[in-house]
Amino acid sequence: MEMWKMMIFALLFTCSAQLSVATNADMDVIGVEQESYGLSLCSTNVEPYSSKYDCQEYNVTTADGFRLGVQRINSRSLSSASESKGPVFLNHGLLSSGQTWVVNPPDESDVSPAFVLADAGYDVWIGNGRTTSYSHGHEYLTEKDEAYWNWSLDELAAFDLPSMLHLVSNITNKKIHFIGHSQGAQSALAALSEGNLIDIMTKVALLAPVAYVSHIQTPPVVAAAVLHLDQLIEGLGIYEFNPKTKTGQKIIDLACSAAKLKCIRDFTSTFAGTNCCMNNSRIELYESTQATSTKNLIHFAQIYRADKFQKYDYGAAENNQRYNSTYPLVYDLSKVPTQNLFLAYGGADPLADLQDVERLKSELRTGYKYVLKPKFGHLDFVFASNCKEELYDNIMAFFENS
Repeated sequence: MEMWKMMIFALLFTCSAQLSVATNADMDVIGVEQESYGLSLCSTNVEPYSSKYDCQEYNVTTADGFRLGVQRINSRSLSSASESKGPVFLNHGLLSSGQTWVVNPPDESDVSPAFVLADAGYDVWIGNGRTTSYSHGHEYLTEKDEAYWNWSLDELAAFDLPSMLHLVSNITNKKIHFIGHSQGAQSALAALSEGNLIDIMTKVALLAPVAYVSHIQTPPVVAAAVLHLDQLIEGLGIYEFNPKTKTGQKIIDLACSAAKLKCIRDFTSTFAGTNCCMNNSRIELYESTQATSTKNLIHFAQIYRADKFQKYDYGAAENNQRYNSTYPLVYDLSKVPTQNLFLAYGGADPLADLQDVERLKSELRTGYKYVLKPKFGHLDFVFASNCKEELYDNIMAFFENS
């Protein structure tokens, strides 16, 4: 056996043994209480500023039974609804929730995007994907059920995003501006490439847009994908990935070990790289990660290994049943409408790498607008202290120009 194969075999054997111990151990969340669902984002992040903002909680059930939380924020400075610039929907990324958009308080210089948009007169709607703290679980499944975690990007694009956007459309009776970050942008690309949601969306802004991931620069993520650690984890019966649990921490340590790194067990540096412009005094808030499914991570790794923006690969037999094809279907980016599309990406982003974004741009039809922020890392697009001046003023100008 070649030396490199022997090294991989030894690492996978070690990983299997260590993760077996972790899954049999107490699954308590490290340093915090167990994850609970149905929390109120309005209560935790907006009501302290109720003199300035009105916040309302909504929920909607997807076709496959997940109950999603959606929040609506408006500035109280608007004298009437007629002054509103219309609805804008904010879609978070991987391991995140709607809290992404409201972490920075509105009474300081580093205002969060949702408050920036509300102050400018937009009717702000915040989405929360399945299994996040600000959604409401499932109609009949619990987080202990394997089926509860049987989803990936495909389900986010096919079920979550349409359910939430149709809720907004039905309540406001208006077309919707859209802002998606990271996987929140990826799910929009997937949906739009299949002709979905086009009739209810108007302008679309995609931040740190992840479609292709072949050139990601985060060593633990690359090592995990190359060594198929994602499949090993699923094979051990681990269907949930939560960075706050002991098993989640063990997985992070193993990915870092595979990359020959000594990681410091935080989401920001380990997976999202360095960021130029965040308020480091709030780093613990920025690292308030959410659970995701192992299948979602496997799908991410499949896209990396296949070098294609494709649906989940179930293997030849099940692919034939689902897709009528031996191989998973590819999301055709040439079918994404581009006349009202805006891309913003960073020169220091290890997850939405410049080469991958350039490939995305090359496969889109002409007509879209874009901006490169040379110093921005992956999380600066949602957490940067200067996000209004550096980015959201540009986005609002894009929304408002015909």
